[in-house]
Amino acid sequence: MKKKKDGVTRSLPMAAGACVLAMVFTIPAFAGPAPTGPGAKELTGMERYNEETLKRLQDNRLEYDEIADRIHEYNPAFTKAWGDYMDGRADYANLVTELESQYRVVKDTADGYISMGKLPGMSAMASVGHSLDRNYRNLVQNMRDTVNQWETNTQAQRQFQQVEKQLTAAAQGAMIGYDTIRQNRATLEVLVRLYEEQEEMTGRMAALGMATATDLAGAKSSLMGARAQLASLDTQQESTRRALCMLLGYDPDSNPEICPVPAFDMSRLEKMDLEQDIIRAIGNNYTLISQRTSQKGGTTEQIAARSRMIEEGDQKLTIEMQRLYQEVQDKRAAYEAVRTGFAAAELSRDASKRQYDLGLLSEVQYIGTQISFYQKLAEKQSAELSLWQAMENYDWGIMGFAAVSD
Repeated sequence: MKKKKDGVTRSLPMAAGACVLAMVFTIPAFAGPAPTGPGAKELTGMERYNEETLKRLQDNRLEYDEIADRIHEYNPAFTKAWGDYMDGRADYANLVTELESQYRVVKDTADGYISMGKLPGMSAMASVGHSLDRNYRNLVQNMRDTVNQWETNTQAQRQFQQVEKQLTAAAQGAMIGYDTIRQNRATLEVLVRLYEEQEEMTGRMAALGMATATDLAGAKSSLMGARAQLASLDTQQESTRRALCMLLGYDPDSNPEICPVPAFDMSRLEKMDLEQDIIRAIGNNYTLISQRTSQKGGTTEQIAARSRMIEEGDQKLTIEMQRLYQEVQDKRAAYEAVRTGFAAAELSRDASKRQYDLGLLSEVQYIGTQISFYQKLAEKQSAELSLWQAMENYDWGIMGFAAVSD
């Protein structure tokens, strides 16, 4: 749905494309010691939680701040892998095989995003599908590499901790994406109702010679487009819900309550210090740690090559952190812009209501202002969740998960 000159029809923002599972970072090869940079947090194995925390995790009500604990305690792949490791690591290869066998489910979800990207105004969803497919295959391949190198692996526990964080990041992205879809869907339901009223009134006006056939066709097109988007979101919402449940150890058929993502804490933006954050990211990054702890080699050429590799890795990570930082700033600017636009839309809605009550605005004009208001509301909600995701990506980069390209 594209915006028309009368301001009645425009496409809803689909920021879910930046969210749903697509933020699964490519997992570096599992080798080397734990992060040592400033702020690096050590885990101490599969410690269990106190009774109060466990009760909260088991109440069939998912809140955003519970994600890390749910992964640690209930993610089926992670907890099974940890149990196998503690029992002798015998079944880890079977776990990887199981994950490989589940690829078709992930592929179907990815294909759904790609198909969704063909709808008007939703082209960004195609990249989500491609990223989901690629990142899941990378996850499984890296776990397969771990199996192949198991006998020489001396840091298995830390590798599991790395996977745990990776799964946490994936689940955060899924929940942000789910909330984006849910909010867009709620807005679309209102818009469909408004478009139905608009079409009905335009039809009556056309019968009286007060509207053209083009006006009526436009109203019908807006309604059809909104209905098509709503049907696509229904499918996408269910697929994302089930994926999120699987990640967090819920039975997808149990329908746990998925709470809204809390309002973004703008103070997080003021705490960003790119220069210091790059230093922390370099100290924590798993790929760079592996490079720094690699053998120096026995010749001058080998030593020099290793030094160049380490230097280039630091430079690549610096560039990536700068990119993640700029993405946060861009999302911040976009959010502030749509927030301003939404405030103006609220004022316009209130004014149009007064004009309508006084008979100064026709019903069809009044509906047009309502449609514009709900479109601005959807833009604001999606922009805030996009900022959430960008901030999480940046923080995970500091924690050691920023990609270091080849």
